[in-house]
Amino acid sequence: MEVSMSLAQYLKQRSKEICADNECTEDEHNCGSYAYIAKGGDLLGICIPDYFQGSGEPYAAIPLPWSGTQAELDDEVAEQTWDE
Repeated sequence: MEVSMSLAQYLKQRSKEICADNECTEDEHNCGSYAYIAKGGDLLGICIPDYFQGSGEPYAAIPLPWSGTQAELDDEVAEQTWDE
């Protein structure tokens, strides 16, 4: 991932690639992938839930495709990890 690219921008780019690979349409997404993000904001992995091996630290599971801003992503991660 480029240093100048935010995680939200990276997820938007990867979402497009994943959706293209899975022949998703605007109305129907077949990819079923999630971005797993640690409470501190580090990307742990992008995959379908069956392939994620978990983490020893609190994490959020963000469904793809992602189209929000970095602030929205930060809020979602904070919301999913708030009590941990």
